[in-house]
Amino acid sequence: MQKISLNRDTLEKVNLNENDCVDCKKCFNICPMMKEYGDSPKSILQSIYTEKGIDKNIPFSCMLCNACVTNCPKDIDLKSMFYDIRTEITKQNPKELKDLGYNKIKFHQKSSFSPVFSKGFIDKGSQKIFFPGCSLSSYSRELVMKTYEYLKEHIEDISIVFGCCGKPTLDIGDSSKFEKYYSEVDKLFKNNEISEVIVACPNCFNTIKRNSPGLVVTPIWSVINKYGVTKSLENHYKDLDIQFSLHDPCPIREEVEIHKDVRSILNSLGVNIAEFDNNRGNTECCGSGGMVRVTNSEISVRQTNKRASEAKTDNIVTYCESCCESMLSCGKSTLHVLDFIFNDDVINKKKFTQREVSFLGKWANRYKLKREMEGKNDTK
Repeated sequence: MQKISLNRDTLEKVNLNENDCVDCKKCFNICPMMKEYGDSPKSILQSIYTEKGIDKNIPFSCMLCNACVTNCPKDIDLKSMFYDIRTEITKQNPKELKDLGYNKIKFHQKSSFSPVFSKGFIDKGSQKIFFPGCSLSSYSRELVMKTYEYLKEHIEDISIVFGCCGKPTLDIGDSSKFEKYYSEVDKLFKNNEISEVIVACPNCFNTIKRNSPGLVVTPIWSVINKYGVTKSLENHYKDLDIQFSLHDPCPIREEVEIHKDVRSILNSLGVNIAEFDNNRGNTECCGSGGMVRVTNSEISVRQTNKRASEAKTDNIVTYCESCCESMLSCGKSTLHVLDFIFNDDVINKKKFTQREVSFLGKWANRYKLKREMEGKNDTK
């Protein structure tokens, strides 16, 4: 494999990390991809520094899940190093992205920011919005709209925005394109004097929080835990003879309050959960992190199968729709936490797994969601 040359500053960072590394392999043992490219993190770093270049598949196989940082006794941040190498390659050698599937990501992002699928429905004077994100909107119009109706019952003057936070472009390392996309999101917030954004997606939570520092970014789970589930759903699933393994999404591994809120909500519903051995702050990636499902599908699928096999039950529940899709892809019966609250088939105990939605079906759902809201606005 031909190596891509790296600039001096990047190589210095690689060298510093290699010098700090004690080769304990704690990061190596939990990382979904390093075993494919060397015998230890130290040997990988030594090779990059000595050869003054890198196999591009290494940084684009990093799921950016932060497990390496969490487990490193020396606080070495390999995730940030690999991400910086992504940005360097994207900027200096954009042609190298062609066989990594970047055109698929470009299509997703161009479509997501198109007015065909993206629109804000912000009432005059409304300073709070619900931002459901791409994945949930692609999966279920019913879930998005019922979540919004719930929020309207408890929060005065809340509005809704269908859009994308630009995370796929950010993850691939195309920082200039991300800035262009995110500026549209930020402009919408500022032009409408939005003060709080309520999100259902862990990636939206991180992306908006980091790029719109003046905003309050609130996970849907803190809202539901505060106001509670509908009275009729309290302990609704207590008599259910099914246990669900709870998978924590890796983007919010450090968000302790979110972990608590989700478990509190499931407990109030009477859902019987089993914990993965690696949970909360020690959770593992579902295999879709860092856009690796596109850039290196083989490693991605392997990690998905590994994570699914670690579930202690046949059924999985999580609170990230991308994680749901990953678990579904390897045959696990999987639900989103919102399914327990707003999915009629689940509430009526007819089925306890999501349906798989086709590629075209996902875009159709997003389009129909926007059209449905346009119809509601026309009748006001």
